[in-house]
Amino acid sequence: MKLLLVRHGEASFNASTDAQRPLTQQGIRVVEQQIANAAIPWADFSALWASPYLRAQQTAQLIQSRLEEQALPLALQTHKAITPHGELTQVQDFLLAQPQAGIILVTHQPLVSGLIGHFCHADPYLGEPMMPASMALLEGELAAATCMALTQLEHP
Repeated sequence: MKLLLVRHGEASFNASTDAQRPLTQQGIRVVEQQIANAAIPWADFSALWASPYLRAQQTAQLIQSRLEEQALPLALQTHKAITPHGELTQVQDFLLAQPQAGIILVTHQPLVSGLIGHFCHADPYLGEPMMPASMALLEGELAAATCMALTQLEHP
């Protein structure tokens, strides 16, 4: 299994709720640069999931557009468990139930670092720090504690 964890791009604080914070223009540019420049094996992914928060949806839409340009269309799906304070076990259970071998999750800190730590070390506090628009590729037999390895880390 390949799991690409993507932290959303830089978001504005000009919104009435955290969930409604949009990407900044700089955030959009950096996400687009990351998508274009990162040596990610995009063709290996068959599912694209994002948090329902606006900034994650916008980041996922940028990924989706880029993949469509490369003739690699993916439907964007939303999952409520991958918000900033999502539960690691809920995300793990969700991933274990997915039939796809290549999944992209667009999510938030601190969840994204916690997922790396959980899947690679069985410790959510040992995950890599993820900046806005950072991407982490994990590979392994299944998405469960200590069953994956961090094989690629792309920071802007």
